[in-house]
Amino acid sequence: MCGMSLLKIALGVGVLAFVACYSTQGSWLAENKGRADARKDLKAGKLKVEVMGGPPAPWEGTYGRLLKERYGIEYNWVADCVVSDQVIGHAKGYNEIMGAEITRRFGKDALGKTAEEARKTPATTP
Repeated sequence: MCGMSLLKIALGVGVLAFVACYSTQGSWLAENKGRADARKDLKAGKLKVEVMGGPPAPWEGTYGRLLKERYGIEYNWVADCVVSDQVIGHAKGYNEIMGAEITRRFGKDALGKTAEEARKTPATTP
C-alpha cells in the first residue's frame, strides 16, 4: 500500500515537472516565433504591435487609429483578459523586434506620446 502511494506521488511530481517544463518551453518557443513573425512582417513592409489584456480602455480605438494614420502601425489586439503563456510569449518576442524598429524610425517616445494624446481624445472603440 505504501509503495503504491509513493508511485502515485512520483507520477504526480513527474507530471507537474513536465507541465512546468512544457509551459516554459512553449513560452520560449512562442517568443522565438514572435520574433520570426515580426522580422517577416518588417520584410513585407508591415509595422504592427500586439496588444492584450482587457477589456480595452475607452481610448484604445483612438490610439489604434492614430498609430495607423501617423506611422502606418497596425494595432493588433491578440487576446483579452485570459491569456496563455504562448500568446504572451509570442507578443513579447514580436513586440521586442517591432518595438526596436518603431523606435528606430520614429523615436523613443512616439508610441507613448500618441497614447497620451489618445487618452485625452474622446473615446472610440478599437
